[in-house]
Amino acid sequence: MIEHVQKIGKHTFRVGEHEDTLELTLRGDIAPDEVKQIFDFMEPRFAGRSYMLITGDVSQLGRMGAEARRAVIREASRIPPIRGLVYCRATFSAKVVTELVIRAYALFTGADLPIQFVEGEAEARAWLEKRRAQLAGAAPLR
Repeated sequence: MIEHVQKIGKHTFRVGEHEDTLELTLRGDIAPDEVKQIFDFMEPRFAGRSYMLITGDVSQLGRMGAEARRAVIREASRIPPIRGLVYCRATFSAKVVTELVIRAYALFTGADLPIQFVEGEAEARAWLEKRRAQLAGAAPLR
């Protein structure tokens, strides 16, 4: 498989080991223009998929203002439904930002979107495998 990596600002996005999963490292604040670039990266890489999963390190995540959160909602229709999110090493503020953004996304899209916070990558990988198994037994999405 060809690995796809993109640096957007201080953040890094990757599709690698599993083609259904976006792996990310978020460092610092997320600006509205970065949100559009993130979706520009995701759209062609997840096109045609029935769902996608997201994992990554958010230990250095900064703020995500209201305009950036609104940009996520505007751009959401460009990608398949996100059906699971597991973040490593999330600070309290990263958990709050994640909950705000993902709950708004889930309300907008109607997605069944469990969120899990774990300490390390091994736990995240185990959670992703469990979620893939759940989704494999589920009815087709979209």
